[in-house]
Amino acid sequence: MIKDYTNFSVIDLAIDDAFLRHYLLPSPESDLFWYNWLRDNPGQATDWEEARKLVEAVLLGLKDYTRIYLSEEAEEELLQRIWATNRSAQPDREKVVPMVSWQHSRLLAACVVLAILAAGYWFVWQHDAAGSMYQKQVSQLQDTRIEKVNSLSQPQIFYLPDSSSVLLFPASKMSYSSAYNNENRNVYLSGKAIFDVRKNPERPFLVYANEIITKVLGTRFEVSAFEKDADVIVKVQSGQVSVYQEKEYSNSSGQHSEKAGVLLLPNQQVVFKRTGEQFNKALVESPALLPAAPVSAFVYDETPVLRVLEEIEMAYGVDIVFSDELLQSCELTANLSEEPLRGKLDIICRSIGATYEIVDAQIIITSKGCKEI
Repeated sequence: MIKDYTNFSVIDLAIDDAFLRHYLLPSPESDLFWYNWLRDNPGQATDWEEARKLVEAVLLGLKDYTRIYLSEEAEEELLQRIWATNRSAQPDREKVVPMVSWQHSRLLAACVVLAILAAGYWFVWQHDAAGSMYQKQVSQLQDTRIEKVNSLSQPQIFYLPDSSSVLLFPASKMSYSSAYNNENRNVYLSGKAIFDVRKNPERPFLVYANEIITKVLGTRFEVSAFEKDADVIVKVQSGQVSVYQEKEYSNSSGQHSEKAGVLLLPNQQVVFKRTGEQFNKALVESPALLPAAPVSAFVYDETPVLRVLEEIEMAYGVDIVFSDELLQSCELTANLSEEPLRGKLDIICRSIGATYEIVDAQIIITSKGCKEI
């Protein structure tokens, strides 16, 4: 039975046996499988590539990169999984040298990129013909421009004049004015970066990335906006941000419009479709526990489901919609401590005969109640 990888996150892919086998010992069959899967799921090409880089970083001991995704214990566990997969796949040969499989994966990645570019040729041509959005934006700066470029194979951290930090990913660059923090806090991005912004209510922090603007006062969030990508993606890790189309943010008189923005809270993301100029708001693939959330063991013994859902809402900062009346009699006995958010929801819904769906970053639970269960 072929596994459904549709909802796999970067970490889910990195620890998957089939993915690890392909990374360590790619075969014509695995090349064909992943090529077809990435062709059919182009929106997950970035996560697939990040998972490949994560496995490579674990093997090479690139702690700064692996710590973006994994704790020290999780990194060691993944390393053991890698070697175990290697031994089971090749019992009579020595461990595979990572560079060999890296070259195979690069070849597959190149095929994927070619397929995606071929499908989106018109879009790419249109934007290239019009010139780089990044170059257009930074050319309008009145003061001296300061530019940071990451030409390495791993993320680099940079600090802005207000002590905000930017984790700049490979093949990415950003610029800001020499007057940054004196007149404004505007940053211009081409590529992918994670921003950890110092609070300053008097000067909002603005990230210009392709056709969108992300506005915050102080928070941690990620922007992915490569010039030739069809989508711009903003993910919030803490705090809240507002995302606007640049052309909608400022009117002819220079006044800013707040009504056209999309508000994002922790564990939410928005995907801006550049061709259709549409925003699609959703939960991130793997919602994380909020640092400031109340501590919960997520271990329940005949606990009212209403209380369980309330704890999950507070722990992840998510909005769960359900009927208090229908769930009033529902109880849960389960250990959810090791489960991700979606795993918790699966167990809860199976236990009470309910279902759930995620619509516009809200989790909607549908139930007939527990009186007959």
